[in-house]
Amino acid sequence: MFHSPNIRELTKKEKYKGITRTSWSFIILIGLALWSWLFIFVIPIIAILYIFFYVLEYFDDDIMEIIQISLKNRSTNEFFS
Repeated sequence: MFHSPNIRELTKKEKYKGITRTSWSFIILIGLALWSWLFIFVIPIIAILYIFFYVLEYFDDDIMEIIQISLKNRSTNEFFS
């Protein structure tokens, strides 16, 4: 019997509770930053962010990487000749 690796598993992102590690770190960072100012209101904000990223990553696993690259490569529409 032959054993062949599944190529899909090599490109699949690791997820915990439906979202990737990058999204979790962003949610935790925002939650900790807002905790001292908004205290009670942070819990619904975290829940909304979790649902938002869950829906985004349901449609595209690489959405956080795409957002990071697009923000990094943002041009000012200035052309030099």
